[in-house]
This record gives sequence, C-alpha cells and structure tokens, in this order.
Amino acid sequence: MEITPARQWALKQIIFKDALEEIDGHFKKLQIPYMPVKGAHLICTGMAEKMKERIIRDIDLMVEEEYMREVSDYFVNLENTELKIYHTENYRPTETALIYYFGHAVMHLEIHCQLNIAERFLLPTKVLFDRATAVDTYRRIPSPEDALLIFLCHLQTHIPFEFRSSTFDEIDLLSSHAHFNWDVFWQHCPATGIESFIYFILRVFSKRRPIPLKPSRHYRYAELLAGRFTVAWYETLQGWARRLLFDLPFVRQPGRLMLYKLLHALKR
Repeated sequence: MEITPARQWALKQIIFKDALEEIDGHFKKLQIPYMPVKGAHLICTGMAEKMKERIIRDIDLMVEEEYMREVSDYFVNLENTELKIYHTENYRPTETALIYYFGHAVMHLEIHCQLNIAERFLLPTKVLFDRATAVDTYRRIPSPEDALLIFLCHLQTHIPFEFRSSTFDEIDLLSSHAHFNWDVFWQHCPATGIESFIYFILRVFSKRRPIPLKPSRHYRYAELLAGRFTVAWYETLQGWARRLLFDLPFVRQPGRLMLYKLLHALKR
C-alpha cells in the first residue's frame, strides 16, 4: 500500500507528538524553559492537524543561550541519543544536532540557542522568549506573530535549495491564528534585518489571499521579483541562480556572510 504525503504527515504527527511529550519530561527534569519551533511548534499547538501535508525532518527546540551547554550535555548523555555535532564545533555554533531514537523511530533533534547566525538574519532568542506564552511549566510557545517570523526567516535559509509546496498553506495557517495581528507583525519585521525578503514572500502570498502589506519602506527589488515569481519558474532555476536571486540580495549582511562561509571552508 502506497503511503501518500498526506498519510505520511498524519503518521508523523502522532509519532512526533509522543516524542515531544517525552522530551518535555526531560526539560522538566532539567527545570529549564524551552520553545518548540517550526514543525514542532505546529504539532505542540495542534495546528499541524489543519495542514493537509507537510514535510517534517527534525524536532527543533530553542533554549536561551545561558542554558545551551547544560541542555546540550544532558541530551548528548541520554541512552537514546547519538551526537551528530556539538554546538561549539558546528558551522552554526548556535545549535547542537543529535539523532533521537524514539522506539523504532529515528529522528533528528536540533537544540538552538539562536535560529541562525546573525549575518543571515537577527531574531534574538531572549526577545522570542519574552514575547512567548507559557503553556506548561517549562514549555513556551512563540507569539502568533513570532511563529510566522520564525517560519519566514527559516524559509530564507532554505530558499536556495527548495520551495516546499506547503509553504503558502503554512503562511495561511499561521497568519489566520485567532490572536495574530498584522500591525504587530510588521512592527517586528525591520529588526530581523531581512524585511525585504519577508515582504517579497508575503507579496507573492498576497496573490492568493489579500493581506495587509505594511513594510517600513519600499523594497523595489522585492516588488519586481514578486511580480515575476511563480513556483514553476523557481523550479526551473539552477542552484547558483536561486542563490543569486533569492539568497544574497536578502540576507542581513551579505558581505559578512560570504566571509563567514569562506573562513569556515578554510578551517576544514
């Protein structure tokens, strides 16, 4: 029997939800606040059930920087984990990556003290925690506006490689949250350093559903690219063209990012 993407997504929701409950127990032992983000956020909030299908490969969790070493060391030393790379050795020193064995399921667990390096975008962890809601003793859920910001910033990281078919469905879901406020969302955008990218994606999305577009200033390149963009066109582009069109023009500090990548390559 063929497992369709929708069926696979439904099965993964069940497995990942149980795994996240087990992981929550570990944070209760640690007595450290944490925040599920991206796919883990959708599952923990029940929003995942409203999406027909979605790819999920990792469990992404955030902790504040002061707890990063303690949390990393705790999970590294569990019997059902295998270290992939410790945060101090990682290309992105903001995350520890592990393999998490949950029964017969093999999952990738990423513990972040920051979503990405500041050269790409800026979304300070402390700010996210300050604006979050406590739904349990130690579990924090990002504000509705931050949940969308996290998704869009993460999308910028992956856009040279893929543009998932579920992208606009997820934007639709996150921005339809009962307490989501577009004015608050646009107030938070400039601080990320990639408001132009956020505007570009939401300008494309607005062709599907009208939404308030209120960037802090006009972004001509983003406007032009949004007018040309279709998923079909994107998929015809080579990787170098995607990086040239969608990546470097939008990152927070393109020069510093290229230097960071160069220095990392020389260390290998």
